[in-house]
Amino acid sequence: MRVTTSAADSKQMSTGRFDRLVTIVRPGAPVSDEWNEETPQDIETQVWAKVSTSPGIERFSSGELAAMSPMQFFFRWRADLVKPTYRIEHDGQTFDVKSVEELGRRQRLRVIAVARLVD
Repeated sequence: MRVTTSAADSKQMSTGRFDRLVTIVRPGAPVSDEWNEETPQDIETQVWAKVSTSPGIERFSSGELAAMSPMQFFFRWRADLVKPTYRIEHDGQTFDVKSVEELGRRQRLRVIAVARLVD
């Protein structure tokens, strides 16, 4: 079965293309330990995704070279799966979610996330 993701994106995406297991990390509520110090408890969810790279961006700022490496993550649609405050972990890197877009009517999600690399 093939599903068109959107009118603007003419590529076809079959369900068999979700071949990467990624971890979605959402910030959890802080938990107090025995010394009343609060530590955030992140909540992790592992889901299958299709991962696609986008061209990177480099800039020189504050005396150091900074590079941004955007990635596109495609997921089956779920209302509670990912929000812009979440992070995605994939292949040993952590990506900050920048945008979440619904493709089709409750069919797929396209997430743009950025890993910041400093040299």
